[in-house]
Amino acid sequence: MASYPTPAGVRSTPGPSLSLDRLIAIFRGGVATSRAIDSIWAPAVAAMLIVVCGSLGFWMKQPWLFAGIGPTAFLLASNPGHETARFRAVFLGHLTAIACGYLAILILGAGDAPALLSKPPLARVWASAFGLAMLAFVQPQLKAWHPPAAATLLLVTMGAYRMTNKTPLALMCGVLVVAVVAEALARLRPAKR
Repeated sequence: MASYPTPAGVRSTPGPSLSLDRLIAIFRGGVATSRAIDSIWAPAVAAMLIVVCGSLGFWMKQPWLFAGIGPTAFLLASNPGHETARFRAVFLGHLTAIACGYLAILILGAGDAPALLSKPPLARVWASAFGLAMLAFVQPQLKAWHPPAAATLLLVTMGAYRMTNKTPLALMCGVLVVAVVAEALARLRPAKR
């Protein structure tokens, strides 16, 4: 059985928080440039990933920007070297999340249950639990660990997205855009000194 990766809770690129004094010192040359880049890089990249994905989705008239993209963009921006932030893990992670979510709905017959309102239907709660268990089993087998994909699974199982043939394609286009842009930005990032 495949094992899970080490947690990405600790940044792979340690950087101090950015304060006004530190920003002034950067412009005066008093703070190391690489530390300044670390402080600015993650927020800028996360925002850029959301803007690019949302703008392309708006232009294409498709729901490419969805709630599961936010945690993915944040992980890709803050931990670009971690194995859960690799292109393969991001793409396969969300793909398996969508598949496990739809499969759980089909197996448990939760497709006819109302979508999430103020009180979730019990059928959707069970489908969410079963889908998440499947996802936790499948991702290690594929060596495609991507915890933010669990948010995508919940969007599917709680009824935010109906089971149509176009929905998974639209969601995966958003994931693909974010993963490709994040890879490109990671290659453009200035090297540490």
